[in-house]
Amino acid sequence: MAAGTEDIELPETVRNVGDLVEELTRRLGPDARRLVFDPGTRELSPSVIILVNGHSVKMLEGLNTRLLEKDAVTIDSVDIMEIVGGG
Repeated sequence: MAAGTEDIELPETVRNVGDLVEELTRRLGPDARRLVFDPGTRELSPSVIILVNGHSVKMLEGLNTRLLEKDAVTIDSVDIMEIVGGG
């Protein structure tokens, strides 16, 4: 819970997931931006999972997914380490 709370009040200018991510990274600082976006791009890092009402934004409209006042948004990061063996 990097934001320090489960509920965050947002300005009315936040209309989609991209706006939300921009607002959160602005509030949380440059470290949050590095975790959420691929370096040098505005593309989400492959390890970031964003759900709107339980549905992945990758299956919706990505960062352009519209948000309504009562939508529940979950943002998480998953890092999977591949183990490679050989001999």
